[in-house]
This record gives sequence, C-alpha cells and structure tokens, in this order.
Amino acid sequence: MNDRASFIIGRALPIGVFGFLVAIQTELAFAGVQNASHGGLDRTQVMYLLNRLLTVAFFAFLVVIYAIRSKAIARDHNPVAIAAALVGSFVLYGLFLIPGQGRSSDIWVLAGSDMCLACGITWALYSLSYLGRRFSIVPEARGLVTSGPYRLARHPIYLGEILAGFGLVLPTVVSLHAVVFAVFLGAQLARTYFEERVLRSTYPQYEAYARRTRRLIPFVL
Repeated sequence: MNDRASFIIGRALPIGVFGFLVAIQTELAFAGVQNASHGGLDRTQVMYLLNRLLTVAFFAFLVVIYAIRSKAIARDHNPVAIAAALVGSFVLYGLFLIPGQGRSSDIWVLAGSDMCLACGITWALYSLSYLGRRFSIVPEARGLVTSGPYRLARHPIYLGEILAGFGLVLPTVVSLHAVVFAVFLGAQLARTYFEERVLRSTYPQYEAYARRTRRLIPFVL
C-alpha cells in the first residue's frame, strides 16, 4: 500500500466516518436539549440525552485520535482481519435498517437498556483514554498498554462496546436484531484474536500479560 492510499484508508476515511457520526449524534443531542427547554425531562429523556452526549464524546475522541495518532509498528491487514474489524465496528448501525419487531415497553427492560448503554459507552470512553494514540480499527501495533482498565481485561474497549450493544438491542431482542447482535459479538471476539496475534509477535512481554489478564470480562473470561 503506497503512502497516499495508506493516508486515505488509515486516517482520512476514519476521520470522515467518525466525523459524520459525531454530526448525527450531535444533532440528536441538540434535539434532546431543545425538547428539554420546552418542559421538564423525565427519566427516559434524561437517559436518552445522556447516552447521546456520551456517544458524541466517544466518536469525537476517535476523530482526534485518528488526526494525531502515531505510525504503526506492525500490522495485520489480511482480508479476514479487516472484515472482522469493520463488522465489529459498524454492523450495529444496520439495526436502524431492520425493523425491531415486538419492541418491549416494559419499564425495567427499557431501564436496563439505558443503563447498559450508559455504562458501556462510559467504560469504552474511559478505556479509550488509556489507549489514546495507539487506537486502530484494524489490527495494528502502536504500543502496549497494561495500565488502568487494561489491568482488568485485555480488550476493555470491546467490553464496553458489547455492553452498549446489548443495551441497544435489549428492547427488541426477540427479533432479527438478536441476529445482528450475534454477528457483532462474533466479530468482536474474532478481532481480539487478530489483534493479539500482532501484539504477541511485536512485544515479547505480551504473553506474560495475557496469562494474568482476562480477555474481555475481568476475573471471568
């Protein structure tokens, strides 16, 4: 891959995609603020606005990271690894193209959905703050992070995204949305394998780190 193509795919395109997502989420958050100005917010509206603001912060952070991130030391750009990374990153946006039949109206289900979204995005954002300029969608090595949330799990960002994704599909889980979530979950697990393969081959100390640290769920998995 020449320098121009590398710049387009590795920096310009992600900035454009995440910038577009920032714009969409900002518009939704602004609409929520406008609704709040016309009357008091109930619990559902508060959680909706909070999740929009957290999502804006997450995608804005990604835009900044792609603008300033360092050059990769090693990479794995085989088609399967790239496909898993792209599916894991973007497949959940397909939910908006598939009707969510039988959306639950149970207050506890909706509250659980809101809490999973908020906690998942918050955890992913917190983890991203530690990974910083080393972040990449496709498997690449830019440095090894073992502090903060990475002391508890080797892929804390994916843990946050999975929790948020579960919250997103929870009200419509008895529908085709469950299939989309299963594809998303499989892609997230697959990309951990490809990323760890790059990290193991680049950093000799990664093997010891992996032995003492769970892959996704602290103290469990």
